[in-house]
Amino acid sequence: MSAQQSFTSNNRFYDDANFPYGLRSSGDFTRQQADILEECGRTLMGLDQGLLEPSNEEQSRFLAVCRGEAEAQTAVEKAWMAYRKAIFRRGIVLNFHGGRSDRIRYSYEEEE
Repeated sequence: MSAQQSFTSNNRFYDDANFPYGLRSSGDFTRQQADILEECGRTLMGLDQGLLEPSNEEQSRFLAVCRGEAEAQTAVEKAWMAYRKAIFRRGIVLNFHGGRSDRIRYSYEEEE
């Protein structure tokens, strides 16, 4: 199983509140990063917010990167760090304890 497959969700990730014209059109991400975020972002958000528990070593390492305990090495980790950096520039802050301190709340629920 590739690292990216460890994070794949059944539903695409779109952050219309922060990127109303899409992740690709924002200018904050490469095409590869935008693809990774759209494919894996729901799982990454759920892990980062503490709504999901890590189910494998890749996901545990991802949480260590989110907490600042490790450097981002994989394309998935680098894409999520680029996402966090982009939303931070927009005035939205994710803290390292899985909570958020902003005006926008996300819910992690898989759509049928």
